[in-house]
Amino acid sequence: MRNSKKFTIVAVLLLVAVLTTTLCGCNLFFRLDESDMLEYMNELTVSMFTGDGISINILLEDPEALGLKDEPSSLPLPNFDKDNYEKGMAQLSQVATLFGYVDYNNLSLIGKCDRDTVIDFFTTYSEYRDFYYLSNRDYIGANDGWNVILPLYLDKLAFKTENDVKNWISLLEQTEDAFKQYAKFEKEVLIPAGYARSTSTYNEIATQCEGMTVDTEDGEHFLYGIFENKIDKVLFLTEEGKETYKASAKSAITVMKGAYQTLAEEMKNCAKTAPATEKPLASYKEGKKYYELLFKDNSSSSDSVETAYNNLCDAFNDALAEAQSLQSQLPDDFSLQQNMTMEALQGYYSTIKLRYTEDFPALNANTPDATFHEVPDAMADFYNPASYFKSAIDSLSAPETIYVNEANASGYLGFDIISHEGIPGHMLQHAYYKSTGANKLRSLMGYTGYAEGWATYAQYYSAKYFEGTDTEKLAYQVECLYDKATIYLYTIVDIEINYFGKTLEQLKQEPAYKNLAVESVYNYMVQNPAVYSSYGYGYYKMSVLRDKYQGGDLEFHTAVLSVGPTTYEILEKHVLGKVEEKGNGTIWDIFF
Repeated sequence: MRNSKKFTIVAVLLLVAVLTTTLCGCNLFFRLDESDMLEYMNELTVSMFTGDGISINILLEDPEALGLKDEPSSLPLPNFDKDNYEKGMAQLSQVATLFGYVDYNNLSLIGKCDRDTVIDFFTTYSEYRDFYYLSNRDYIGANDGWNVILPLYLDKLAFKTENDVKNWISLLEQTEDAFKQYAKFEKEVLIPAGYARSTSTYNEIATQCEGMTVDTEDGEHFLYGIFENKIDKVLFLTEEGKETYKASAKSAITVMKGAYQTLAEEMKNCAKTAPATEKPLASYKEGKKYYELLFKDNSSSSDSVETAYNNLCDAFNDALAEAQSLQSQLPDDFSLQQNMTMEALQGYYSTIKLRYTEDFPALNANTPDATFHEVPDAMADFYNPASYFKSAIDSLSAPETIYVNEANASGYLGFDIISHEGIPGHMLQHAYYKSTGANKLRSLMGYTGYAEGWATYAQYYSAKYFEGTDTEKLAYQVECLYDKATIYLYTIVDIEINYFGKTLEQLKQEPAYKNLAVESVYNYMVQNPAVYSSYGYGYYKMSVLRDKYQGGDLEFHTAVLSVGPTTYEILEKHVLGKVEEKGNGTIWDIFF
């Protein structure tokens, strides 16, 4: 779940207080065993879901099994108290301290991986305490933020119980206060402290918000059509009850439209006095240190930024040279055509499904095929080309969903979308891992460098499944190599801007960037620092790990997916069998 950390902090802190109070004395005299650790992991899982009806709806098929019933859905609100924020975030390191009491030498291989990962996750998360202003700028945004992603969550939310219907309506009603709080935080906290965005960014946010106030040609808002379609299918309400909720939904949508319009006006007012250009992280006093943390977090790697930069430069040159060499074998001006129709995407999915088990572990027999949803028109200009929504972590037969944004998919061919978001990319990654019986807490830990590194690796690997003439197959390989080089290049540019402090004018003078839309790329990187590290450096680390692994592709892929979300350092230790333990073997041996 994107932005899920905003939900978890309060619930996790409450659990931390209970656990540390209970254990602070006894831990001086004995070590915790694996059963203790699993118990605490299960309690953390429940705490991360408590009060988060959105995540419960999407990620749990049976929330009552965890003692969660009729939990509310709440939009996150900014913390206006800097001291309170810093103290709260610092306390999260106590989770890492608690798991440090677990007797590592007597853990199973899976237990060792779980312990290492939990300690790393909460240690890294707690380090955001030092960056109150910079780490709290994502409530709203031009391409992200709750103003952008809320409608997609409303589309995804399933009406399993009447509480889900109430939560759907409640989320719309909450926008009135939440969006006011977001604007107030921007105006009264971020801007006075010197963390204003640029005029163009504020205007982009305003444009997105205004787009959410427009009704469709039939006079209804597109969200009402989504609500009506969902509620007409439920069996737990009478027709009279459905009509009552439909009236409530219309009223809530009116509230939401007003909230978006108010936020748009607030952003326009901010734009009037905003700087002409947005400051990259390197321009802030604590910016470089914050970028280091972001890079570490987003890339799932502890490599220094300087080391990563050098590695990426070498990888870019190699990928570009290989692409140019293969391109010389193609007829002049030959290129593949984009095909993003739903029929084509389904066809690509079927093609890969027939062949991927040659090289990857198979999905569980209960895993359903992915369903493809179009991103609503009102969101098309501001949403990603595609996205995979994690299926419920407590069910092997939960629906698998991929959203496709054809209106914003320039540069993509269709086959690359499916191999990245579906199989053998994100869908296989998530569905296979939960089929191993992995602890639910691990499935909740994003580790975007691991996630996007795998999906990007799977995308390029899947070129072998692309069907067509020999020329078309070669052309697709060339496309993959150029895409790989581009992802490396964008990650390099991001580092140069946000870490080394290169200005827009300096970038324009670089011969290597003459074919880039430099100003557009610059603005994106400033607004989204270190985002590309998940893809560029995540893929780099995954490919390096493959080079180190001595076995075949199927064994390697099974090993990586069995370890699950974690850092590349932990992943390498377990995949390559370097874990200090009693006995031999690697973690994936258990799953063969």
